[in-house]
Amino acid sequence: MIQSNQGISSTKGVKNIVKYISKDNALLYTNNIMSQPDDIEGMTQEILDNTKPLKNSRGKNLVISVTLSLPPDGITPKEQQIQILKNLIDVNEQNRDLKNHLAVIAIHSNDTAQCHAHCVYSANEQFGTKRKRVDKKTFLKQQQALENYRNTNFPYLKKTNHYSQTLEKRISINEGRMKHLRKAITQKDQIKSKIEIAMSKTNKVDFQKYLKSQNLIIYKRGKIVGIRDIDKKRNYRMETVNKGLQAKYIAFEKKINLKLDTQLKQKVTKQKAIQQQKAQERANKIQQTKSNKGRGRGI
Repeated sequence: MIQSNQGISSTKGVKNIVKYISKDNALLYTNNIMSQPDDIEGMTQEILDNTKPLKNSRGKNLVISVTLSLPPDGITPKEQQIQILKNLIDVNEQNRDLKNHLAVIAIHSNDTAQCHAHCVYSANEQFGTKRKRVDKKTFLKQQQALENYRNTNFPYLKKTNHYSQTLEKRISINEGRMKHLRKAITQKDQIKSKIEIAMSKTNKVDFQKYLKSQNLIIYKRGKIVGIRDIDKKRNYRMETVNKGLQAKYIAFEKKINLKLDTQLKQKVTKQKAIQQQKAQERANKIQQTKSNKGRGRGI
């Protein structure tokens, strides 16, 4: 299905992507573009001209590059796969409200085992002055709808269940792409591992030393316990990092009699005392000034 959804923010990047997808043997067609599909420079220039009003608009992307693909089955003829892709491209544009955007679409059916399509859409509608923006949850719902459409209308293709998983349980796109495509450990997994190592310490001195060596700080805001990564300047809620991690930490804190917020409370109390003292000094000074004004000059 949707293998990538990438924003391109430079003129050079726009030229390169349009040139790349327009290679030999590609089936090319366009939306809202006057230039012929074989006029690569003309298509590119129309897209760039259309994005000129975006100079002062929020965001940076000039175009959005989308790749859709079908799973190789060795049975469905290429001609039929091309028609299916065209249909899915049309449904995706409808779901994402991209019909009024400039688009260059190229279907590649010969260079890989998977028949796939590259779609380059202008970030704004034709003559529009604002970029099309969508939040992550809405994007996932749109892709879920597209996946359900494909599974329902083309049952002879291999079914997928990537976007149809419960949205609330899906990890973020960036984290998910890194974990599942690159087979790499995510930042949340790294934080979870470090906190679990910290909680394996048997006393608060070793615990605090380990946190300091990892440049981590544990903080509390009401009932929420969080982790501050000093290097990356990011905060993580323990429950967001891993469900149940906060409960484990609270139990660990009681076990070693750790009170990380004692020093903070003392600091706040001291600051309040200083503020109250300064306020009293100001009030005394004002009172003294008023008293002096009331006195007459001696004769």
